[in-house]
Amino acid sequence: MRAPLVELNSGQVHVWTASLSQAKCEIKELAEVLSPDERSRANRFLFDRDRERFTIARGVLRRLLAQYADLSPEHLQFRYGKHGKPRLDADDTTALEFNLSHAGDWAVYALTTECPVGIDIEQIRPANKYHRLKLARRFFSESEFITLAAQPETNVERAFFACWTRKEAYIKLHGRGLSLPLARFSVNVEPDDPARLMATPWLPEDLGLTQMHDLPVVAGYRAALALSMNDCPMIRRFDWPTDFKDQMTLG
Repeated sequence: MRAPLVELNSGQVHVWTASLSQAKCEIKELAEVLSPDERSRANRFLFDRDRERFTIARGVLRRLLAQYADLSPEHLQFRYGKHGKPRLDADDTTALEFNLSHAGDWAVYALTTECPVGIDIEQIRPANKYHRLKLARRFFSESEFITLAAQPETNVERAFFACWTRKEAYIKLHGRGLSLPLARFSVNVEPDDPARLMATPWLPEDLGLTQMHDLPVVAGYRAALALSMNDCPMIRRFDWPTDFKDQMTLG
């Protein structure tokens, strides 16, 4: 039995950030741990770049989970919720909860043993205020749209992606995908204020049970985390592959 990579204590959430371009040198090794289904999914991508990013993101996920769950990465089995959220299908007692997201050149992973978790990262692609408001009118709640529309032009981009990543993290927390319309709940929009769930008419009790956090990421990206937890968690951050290799050496 191998020792876990990092001890995941009660009340903690571990957030890993991976540069997909830096991990490209390991793509062969990462591809080898994927399941036949994952390889099939990778091969459906039209462009090599997208295929490589998917392969690396899933390979890193397996390498991480293997250390936390004390299992071989290629032997991990996943089961998927109705809307595609993956969970470990294992007969062990780790009770790991996890979620991942990748956009552009970066991937983020959240792991905890406490509760369901959702994480989202988005690459910020510049657009004018009119374009952002057009998207917000379609996907945001009325209160979110009004708040975004009131933002000065210089702040619209940051506010839009703050709102978007918070909403995506919440949807992924529940594993609902777009079966839960984005306009049916509200988060705060101001990018410099702490992330908060503001209204959930479809599940009112969630207001007191959901923790939201913005995550620091590299310039040009925005990320957020959502958890079903009463108390504020301790968030520990790690970088792949640096911290992974350091811990393997220490172990």
